Amino acid sequence: MISLLIRSIPLKKRIYSGYLVTGAVALIIALLSYGSLRTLANDFRSVVVFSRYVERIMIFANQMSEMQRQALSYISTGQTSAGERVGEIYVEMIEGVEQFHDVEQLDTGKYFQITKKNLYTYYTTFQEMRNQREIQQRLVRNEFRRHATKAQQLIEEEIVAFQGEEGNIERILEYYRMLHFLLQIEKNAYRYFDSLDSRFVDAALKSISETGNALQVLMQQPQDDLAQLEQISVVLERYQSSFLEAVQRTRGYLYLVNVVMAAQAYEAIYQAKQLSSIITERSELIQGQMLGNITLLSRSLLLAAITLLLFIGFFSFFISRSITVPLNRLNHTFRKLATGSSEAEIPKYTLKDELGELTLAAESFKERNRALEESRTDLRRSNEELEQFVYTVSHDLKSPIVTSMGFISIIRKLAGQGKYEQAVAKLDRVAKANERMSQLIRDLLELSRVGRMNLDKKNIDLNVLLKEFIDSQSIRLRGSDFSVEIASGLPEIYGNESRVLQVFENILSNALKYVHNKEGGKLEIYAREGDEWWYIFCKDNGPGILPEYHQKVFGLFYRLDANEEGTGVGLAVVKKIMKFHRGDVEVDPRTGRTGEGAVFRLSFPKYQFDKQGGMNE
Repeated sequence: MISLLIRSIPLKKRIYSGYLVTGAVALIIALLSYGSLRTLANDFRSVVVFSRYVERIMIFANQMSEMQRQALSYISTGQTSAGERVGEIYVEMIEGVEQFHDVEQLDTGKYFQITKKNLYTYYTTFQEMRNQREIQQRLVRNEFRRHATKAQQLIEEEIVAFQGEEGNIERILEYYRMLHFLLQIEKNAYRYFDSLDSRFVDAALKSISETGNALQVLMQQPQDDLAQLEQISVVLERYQSSFLEAVQRTRGYLYLVNVVMAAQAYEAIYQAKQLSSIITERSELIQGQMLGNITLLSRSLLLAAITLLLFIGFFSFFISRSITVPLNRLNHTFRKLATGSSEAEIPKYTLKDELGELTLAAESFKERNRALEESRTDLRRSNEELEQFVYTVSHDLKSPIVTSMGFISIIRKLAGQGKYEQAVAKLDRVAKANERMSQLIRDLLELSRVGRMNLDKKNIDLNVLLKEFIDSQSIRLRGSDFSVEIASGLPEIYGNESRVLQVFENILSNALKYVHNKEGGKLEIYAREGDEWWYIFCKDNGPGILPEYHQKVFGLFYRLDANEEGTGVGLAVVKKIMKFHRGDVEVDPRTGRTGEGAVFRLSFPKYQFDKQGGMNE
């Protein structure tokens, strides 16, 4: 059964079928319930009417609570939006109270009439409180602050005016004393407005009195700043007046909040309790009428529900097993694949669903593991090639040494026989063997240095570099009947000049070895521009390189013709130098026929150069 579900029905359809069966069972239960509940239609009709009425009462109660909450929010923060919201809720509640007159469900009309009067009183009081608060805020934030600033400014001007004169120390100190009491007034005033603690009012009034006393002391002393003192006196009187008015306004709206509005809130709570009592009595009556019918119906529905739930349980078991079984198999497969195995068995789920996609992912994982094993095989092969390289190097080094040792033995024998001329003649062979070994060592050292040393790079004009190079090789070229043609318009590249020069020197040496034409050897150097690369072509008129050797010629110690002199390291050095310059070298794949010559293509990355010779990639 489970295997059939897995093979024939996609995963999503299986899940959806579970939903559909569950929905069908729920629909059956609903139909049974509907048929049973028809007998309770009359009871529910009364419940609906009662519920709607109660709902309207609850909405009204929520509006009452919201209005009080918004009023408290305005009292706490003074937000204009909260004050406006109180008015909006008040209008909605008055409209709601009018609608209750048409409902004759409960004896609640008188309660709503009382509530309507309380609402009016509450809202009127709130508006008066709001007006008092706005006046208080204007006094505190504008007039009170303005008078305080003005008084402070006048006192500080007097202090500055008397500081440059001798004999005014006491007068200046009195001004500072008056300024101190002035600042104490403002400090205690704002503490009162923040905390509403009346002790700060007393402290502020005391500071006002001390400020006046200081002013009287200054006015009684001989002075020529009477007009300025009178101006300070006027400002202080206005300052005191605005402070006292702000205190009075504060106490006024606090009285409205804490006494009048609180009384209306308590009255609203009392009326709400009366309504709650009436609603509770009617609710208990309806509950008693319905209880008997509900008990009977619940037993019938319980039996039907148990039967249907058992069916759903069995159906869900098969559906869940059809999902978990393949997932567990795939989980086991992925665990094996995670260990690097390429032989893990992958379940075959051919349907194009999520399980099928996981199967494809497992197959892809398996292919990657197989590719990783191949990479490991390649690594082992590379190690073997490295061992072969070591063997080749040791052999090529050993060969000239053995040759030298053989000829040295012959020379000793000839010298022992007194045949000195023949012994001296054999020394040339020893020198050639040693020279071959030295050349091999130099080439290997040169190959190892490429890319290992941190060489300076700069902008190189190939036109200038190659012209100087050919001039330096002129004697060698004439002796070999060889010519080099350099095309105009070669690019400017970025690299190490000595290494780039070595590339062309090795390519020229390679051409000199293998080009043996009657009409003379020739090497052509020209350039082509690509989107991101400069391509430099070096074409000779030698025998050419067959396609199967295009990659091999760059291998270490590889020589196309074993009869030609050389170590087989030159082109390997060229390859490594080009890699060091983020470029490459290859035999032009368009060539390869015997007799058409070899064409080496050098690829240099194209850079943008600024006016100072810097390189911008």
